[in-house]
Amino acid sequence: MSIITTLSISNRKTMSLLRYSIFLSSFLLLGCWQFQSLTKADDDFYEKKIRPLLVERCHECHSGSNRSGGLSLSSPSGWEKGGDSGPAIVPGQPDMSLLVDAIEYGELKMPPPDEGKQLATEEIQLLKRWIANGAQTPQSSGGVTEKMSAEMAKKWWSFQPLNAADPNDDSSTVDRMIGQHWPRHKLKPAPLADKRIWIRRATYDLTGLPPRPVDVTNFLEDENPTAFEKVVDRLLGSTEYGEHWGRHWLDVVRYADTAGENSDRPLPHAWRYRNWVIDAINSDLPFDEMARLQIAGDLLPAGSPPIDHADRIVATGYLAIARRYGHDIDKDIHLMHEDVIDNLGKTFLGLTIGCARCHDHKYDPVTAEDYYALYGIFESTRFSFPGCEPKGQPRDLVPLIPDQKVEQLNAAYKKSLEKYQQQQGNHPDEIERMRKLAATCFHVLEEGKVEEGGLVQVGFSVKGALQRKVQQGEVIQLAILRNQNHGADTTQVQLNFTNMKRPNQKWTTAELIPLLHQGGPVIEIRQSQWALLDVTTGPKYLWEKRPDVDGVKGLHAWASGPTPSITVNSNGHPVKAWTELPANSLFLHPGPKEDVALAWVCPEDGVYLIEGTVSDGHPAPGLDGVSYRLEHFSSSDYGSALVKAGKKIGQSKLTQPTPPSIPVAYAVTDGVIADTRVHQRGDPEMLGNKVPRGWLSIFKGATVASAKESGRRELASWITEHPLFARVLANRIWQGHFGKGIVTTANDFGFRGTPPSHPELLEFLAAQLVAHGYRIKPLHRLIMLSETYRRGSQTSGIDPSSLRWLASFPPRRLTAEEIRDSLLVAGAMLDRTPGQAHPFPPEKSWTFSQHAPFNAIYPTRQRSVYMMVQRQRRHPFLALFDGADPNSSTPVRQTTTVPTQALFFLNDEFFHQVAAANATQVLKMPGFEQRLNTIFERLFQRVPSSAEKNIARQFFAGSHGDELEQWSAFSRILLSTNEFLYVD
Repeated sequence: MSIITTLSISNRKTMSLLRYSIFLSSFLLLGCWQFQSLTKADDDFYEKKIRPLLVERCHECHSGSNRSGGLSLSSPSGWEKGGDSGPAIVPGQPDMSLLVDAIEYGELKMPPPDEGKQLATEEIQLLKRWIANGAQTPQSSGGVTEKMSAEMAKKWWSFQPLNAADPNDDSSTVDRMIGQHWPRHKLKPAPLADKRIWIRRATYDLTGLPPRPVDVTNFLEDENPTAFEKVVDRLLGSTEYGEHWGRHWLDVVRYADTAGENSDRPLPHAWRYRNWVIDAINSDLPFDEMARLQIAGDLLPAGSPPIDHADRIVATGYLAIARRYGHDIDKDIHLMHEDVIDNLGKTFLGLTIGCARCHDHKYDPVTAEDYYALYGIFESTRFSFPGCEPKGQPRDLVPLIPDQKVEQLNAAYKKSLEKYQQQQGNHPDEIERMRKLAATCFHVLEEGKVEEGGLVQVGFSVKGALQRKVQQGEVIQLAILRNQNHGADTTQVQLNFTNMKRPNQKWTTAELIPLLHQGGPVIEIRQSQWALLDVTTGPKYLWEKRPDVDGVKGLHAWASGPTPSITVNSNGHPVKAWTELPANSLFLHPGPKEDVALAWVCPEDGVYLIEGTVSDGHPAPGLDGVSYRLEHFSSSDYGSALVKAGKKIGQSKLTQPTPPSIPVAYAVTDGVIADTRVHQRGDPEMLGNKVPRGWLSIFKGATVASAKESGRRELASWITEHPLFARVLANRIWQGHFGKGIVTTANDFGFRGTPPSHPELLEFLAAQLVAHGYRIKPLHRLIMLSETYRRGSQTSGIDPSSLRWLASFPPRRLTAEEIRDSLLVAGAMLDRTPGQAHPFPPEKSWTFSQHAPFNAIYPTRQRSVYMMVQRQRRHPFLALFDGADPNSSTPVRQTTTVPTQALFFLNDEFFHQVAAANATQVLKMPGFEQRLNTIFERLFQRVPSSAEKNIARQFFAGSHGDELEQWSAFSRILLSTNEFLYVD
């Protein structure tokens, strides 16, 4: 449907018809329904998930000659035929499949209950999902059943050495290699596209953004033969180039800003790797060096090329962003290693090495021993830990400065801290003196335990309210004591002291809350003093003042290290920190090995009513609460010594030293170096023979030489020196320009991969890549200056082979990121500054769990490559328009057309904002004619035709509302057309 037709449909006098026209045009213009074959994905799912499960849990009794009940589960024919009870599996219908009935312990029960081996819920769900999707296997989906033998591997096309290339070869070689296939398919080349179409195509291909009208005008007016070259060079030199082609790479390496385990914890430092990729591509860093840095940057020496220390660390974020699995990710670390090995093989070599985890690869010449030779390399690597539900805080983040510098900074801080502490009171001699004095006057008034999640009233017992005679200067102290399995409990305390002879005289913790951050660690209120103490081995003051803890206004504390601490929420409303803290509340936190106390020094003689509560402010499953003890120190000498020691700390002239700020990255370093054992059937608890760390045996299987390194340095060389590396990379670059690779299975150059459509061309491009030192910008130039790239998108009738053999240029829809970025450009709303860290909540506040996982959307007007990418709950816009799945490598973006995409153009608030902003820009122009030209130039890089002008006039003549409403409606129609959403 043309723009003219769309406008004609939309020329109605009611807004309801206008809205209907937008919906209709949006839906139709997105194109016809496209159904993508899931065969390859189904095969992968069967090979990686289902076949190992059947082998481990079923084949002992139901395969080969062991066919209990006459049933074999080793092949589709076996389960379709079934056993004595009938077919075991009905593809697409798990509820009618006897296998499902048996594993769910319905009428049948398999494995037998007396064997105690019922399948886990996760295993049952996997089998039901597989059956519901048609019980696909490589055989049933038409996949190959052969295996590449060692002899075949020696001759396999993608494993062969590359021939040398002349770096001076030009684009005519590309045209010759493409054109030689046309006669056989009876194809005639499409005419060259006009310059306006070409510059739009080139600009989107290299930057992911539309060309500026001024750039289009300049190009159209430039009749110099080098005009095309100048455009390509200008685009390759732009920062937008790295942002767009960096996103291609982030697709393949499955970049995400969350970990993916059951609580999907944020990765606050992953953005450094994302930005490193963008910068590396912009600087045209040789891609072999870029690969080496991603695999082993921390192990490579500084020097050649001169990559600084921080960049070498950040680059290994490629490995660190591997997906994490399960509840306790340390226990499922073997799954993370599988994800690393699987992605490494697909990304750099186009090989599905991960399929060899449970058994020798069924198709390619990769053995289980090969898999565990690589596994040992990564098991000898320490990965940054993102935290998980039972281990909430991140660890093992890697400093971006050399270890020696870290040690120097920490040593200097330690020295300053010791000096500060020495002059802060808390001197060992002073503590010992007060401890001995306290022992002479110590009385326990009450003690008890606060169960996890519980609340206890202090000062009440079977004898009634607690009343105690207390002299001026004596001390009443509430100590919160750690229990066995968790120290840093958030314990809310309320405490009141009332002089019974003068009931109006009352001292409460409520008065202390607004004053905690003003003085301390001894705070005076109407001649009484409150002291904030660590009482593990004696009355030692909390000496570290912490205003606005974790950046939360009004959340103040005094502490000694991370814990123990006394914290207040001085706000008149609850605040969200590590848990939700009530308004105007006070908390005592014991440490893992420390007890904490709040002491009150009596201001006047009297009999005091002592009452309050102690409650668990942050309950968690499996923990054991705290204990408490209410104490009386019946000596004014002790109280006087306590106050004197506290005031000495408060009056110190020294500035409290702060820990050194050491920038860190989510990255890897070497860990404990060791070879690993084969996990039989992929089970880490069924260990086989030890395998030396090393390379794939089919590629001569070198082993790691150094016993002091993981082997990642050698692995990086083995990968980048293999011809697969250049072929896979060249194919990805070609695919980035034409939408489809010469090898369409971009992650699989093995036995099950598709053969190259233009093998000679692929070899030429790979050799050119090597000849130019693995810099990819020369390859872009070579491709984009060819006539093949410049052809129009007209096809020979409707013959799809015209696109396959590139007799014409294959049009494509914009990617999700390109659509969003183009909309922002249309509304003059795009913020072109590079993105950095996301506004994740402070790490100390994380309480994410399986039942309450992390989930957020952070609004931004920066380019879409900088949006926060979440694994468990994908960003709705990226999911709607087929963005990459961050859970696994995305070698090729799928393009779907669904009704919800049309509804986006009808209802979405962001889309309406863009249209209104675009209309606002257009209305700055004087007169209808100039406005119409401006809006077409902004969106389509051309002026409207005469027919389009006439339709537009009719549209505005029949529209209601003010000018902004009319032009906003007109903008929504144009922004939802194929001409805006597609590249020809």
